[in-house]
Amino acid sequence: MRDRFQGRARRELFAHELRGYSVFAVNNPGPLSLIDLRHEGASLLGAPTDAVRGRAHQAGRTLSQQLYDQTSAGGIVYMSRITNRECVAVYDRAVAEKLVVNAPVTAPIRLASLPTDPRALHIEVLEDDDRD
Repeated sequence: MRDRFQGRARRELFAHELRGYSVFAVNNPGPLSLIDLRHEGASLLGAPTDAVRGRAHQAGRTLSQQLYDQTSAGGIVYMSRITNRECVAVYDRAVAEKLVVNAPVTAPIRLASLPTDPRALHIEVLEDDDRD
């Protein structure tokens, strides 16, 4: 949802907007090589600050593509600019051989206990028939 609600008093989403997303638990039973972009990691690589903390995503996509092309890493670990929590992006080349799905895919609107539930972010989820 990133910056969608910046400067808005009403924070609403329609249920159909969430149906394209899913949440599931994964496990990596073996080693997964990640490039650490947290803290000073990106600076040590010489990456611009916009690549890891910028509002626009192009610099981050460019950095990630360069890391993908120039290394054999399975992905990156970085800090969310919104929540300041750790995030992991796993590259396609590591998904099939390194990750195991531990739980069935579930629609996020049903996961009320997760901190990423829209209601925990003070976002009201409207049913599609509530549209004007």
